[in-house]
Amino acid sequence: MEDHFLRELLNHLEEGLREEARDLFKPERYDREQYIFIDQDEATHLYVVEEGTVEANIVHGDGRLYILNFLYPGDLFGEGALYEEGVYSYSAVAREDSRVWRISWDDLQWLASRDPLFALYLTRRVVMKLDQAYYKERCIAGEKVEKRITCVLLKMMDEVGITDKCGLVINTPLTNRDIAGLVGSTEETVSRIMSRLKKSEIITSEGKLLVVKDREALLRYFDGLS
Repeated sequence: MEDHFLRELLNHLEEGLREEARDLFKPERYDREQYIFIDQDEATHLYVVEEGTVEANIVHGDGRLYILNFLYPGDLFGEGALYEEGVYSYSAVAREDSRVWRISWDDLQWLASRDPLFALYLTRRVVMKLDQAYYKERCIAGEKVEKRITCVLLKMMDEVGITDKCGLVINTPLTNRDIAGLVGSTEETVSRIMSRLKKSEIITSEGKLLVVKDREALLRYFDGLS
C-alpha cells in the first residue's frame, strides 16, 4: 500500500520516531459520497488524504449546503482532534473513491509529547488552513455572486491549476453545484454566470474539467466587477 503523503507528513518527525509513528496511522477507504464524519460529531481522529478528494461542508439552517473547501492528497482535516473533547466543525465526505490515514487523539497527543517540533508543525498547518479560509471569506463577503465566482476560480487555479496547451486546467471536477456551494448561491445563478464567462472565451471545458484560457483576462474581469 502506497503511503507517499503519510511519509511526507512523518518526515517532520524526529527520525527515531517515524517507524513507530507510522503504525499509529490507520488506513481507511471511502466510496464516493460516503461520509467520513458529520458536523458536531466527537472529534476522535485527525486525517490525512492519501488518494482522492474530500469535500468539507456544512448545512445552513435553511437546508442549503455550503462547501467550505476541497481537500486533496497531502491535506490534513479533522482539526477538532487537535484539542481535547473537541467536535468536528464541519462534515467531511468523499467526492470520489478516496483513501485516507487517520490517527486517534490519544496517539496524536503521545506523538506531540515526544516531539514538540512536530506539534508546532501541525499547529502551523492548521493556522495556514485557517488563514486560507479567512482569505476566501474576505474575498466573497459582501460581494455580488459574479465576483464571488471569479474569486473562487482564481483561488482554485492557484491550488490545483495545471498548465496545458489550452490554458490553465483546474485539475478537479467542478460542477455548477460545487461552485454554488462554495459561494453560497444557486445552481441556476452559477450556470448563467459560467455561460457568460464561456461566451467571453475566458473559460472553457475539457471533459469534466474547467479550463481558464486566459488568467489575465479573468483577473481583468474580476477587477472590472463593481
